[in-house]
Amino acid sequence: MKVKELGEFRLINLLCGQIPPPSDKVIRGIGDDTAVLTNDDKMLVLMTTDMLVEDIHFSFRHSPFKSVGWKALAVNVSDIAAMGGLPTGATVSIGIPPHLEVSQVEELYFGLSQCAREYGTDIVGGDTVKSPRGLVINVTLLGRVEPDRVIYRSGARPGDIIMVTGPLGNSAAGLYILTHDLPQDDPDLTGEVIKAHLYPRARVKEGRVLSETGYVTSMNDISDGLASEVLEICEASAVGCELDAKSVPYSKAVAEISSRAGVTPLQWALNGGEDFELVFTVKPQGADKVMAALEEAGASPSVVGRIMAREHGYSLREDDRKSVLRPAGYDHFKE
Repeated sequence: MKVKELGEFRLINLLCGQIPPPSDKVIRGIGDDTAVLTNDDKMLVLMTTDMLVEDIHFSFRHSPFKSVGWKALAVNVSDIAAMGGLPTGATVSIGIPPHLEVSQVEELYFGLSQCAREYGTDIVGGDTVKSPRGLVINVTLLGRVEPDRVIYRSGARPGDIIMVTGPLGNSAAGLYILTHDLPQDDPDLTGEVIKAHLYPRARVKEGRVLSETGYVTSMNDISDGLASEVLEICEASAVGCELDAKSVPYSKAVAEISSRAGVTPLQWALNGGEDFELVFTVKPQGADKVMAALEEAGASPSVVGRIMAREHGYSLREDDRKSVLRPAGYDHFKE
């Protein structure tokens, strides 16, 4: 059945059935124009929002509807993780082209619900409208964090160590395989990176561990590539930086697939985007303790550089050569 054959009211009621019952954090969820959530005045409230547009952020030529739903929520959960927080409740607004099958939209909501369960959050409302062309999905997510554990981008200081929670470039490698019809007969090589692209993982656990240590001075999630996210920290903190190219981590799969694509693994790690690992800065005296805490939590952290004084600028060191570190990730409004 096509969406246009069902009608808005019946469609909304059908999709509500795809959403799990709310937890005890929700006093009143779907059913009113505004959700009512419990509030603990000992916690700060976090709020973030992201919009995904068909053929800009995803394509149904290689992305299942379930994965689009998962990613729409996961990218928001990652923003909460980058503050050291926990997600609590989300609203989902969706513009649906009427030619879609109802079963396809149900699959998208199934992906949303799976992601919500994974990260212990609730879908508490939203809006459903007609889109004249492609599908558009916007998620607004609330979260919470203790006042003494919230981490901003603006706290980095010269001498701080720059670290990441795990290897980079997996999502770019997965996208390359999917968009170039490469054979997927080696699941050990391709399965890891395709999953990383279609079903990204938000580093909530790692963000909580980092916020507990007391040594982390700034943090960002890697949605647009390591270079862009480090530069955002530098601009917010009024500092410079130096990244060490040899220290930027990537997997064996990224190394092999990037060689087929005619790029270096470093290019994908710096600018591929959508890895959703965390990049953060650490007081030098706490680097070993932070590393140990992350490893105990199951992460694979790496030191990738150092924060410098602002006048140093932004640099990338490759062997004995230094170049200017520039963002080269996706820009919606770049000509």
